[in-house]
Amino acid sequence: MRHLLATAICAGMFCFSPLFAFDKDIKHKDFSITLSSQKDFTAGNNDFSLAIKKDNQQVKADEVSISFMMPEMPGMPKMTEKAKVEYKGDNIQGNVSFPHGGTWQIRISFMIDGKKYNAKSSIDF
Repeated sequence: MRHLLATAICAGMFCFSPLFAFDKDIKHKDFSITLSSQKDFTAGNNDFSLAIKKDNQQVKADEVSISFMMPEMPGMPKMTEKAKVEYKGDNIQGNVSFPHGGTWQIRISFMIDGKKYNAKSSIDF
């Protein structure tokens, strides 16, 4: 009986696990923004997707840019890695390469209907 219960729990965890290994909800007063990746961010090359929604409907944004920054620290200059982003269908896909792990600040900017919006967050790996 315990084995059956354990199997059911494991199967449930597998079936309801998220599609992405990494999901970050980024706070914004007007939009719901989610940064997702099929693997956790690491030093080196990282692919990700970005979803911008309003009222649970995905919106098409213009001039999307995403920068990842690490502030200056003793013995280390400020670092900025600008992500390459493009639309693939209705989805925003991006790629960024990090020289090393740590806490990276995220800055996202985009335009909708001619108005510029900004959002910020951070990731740690």
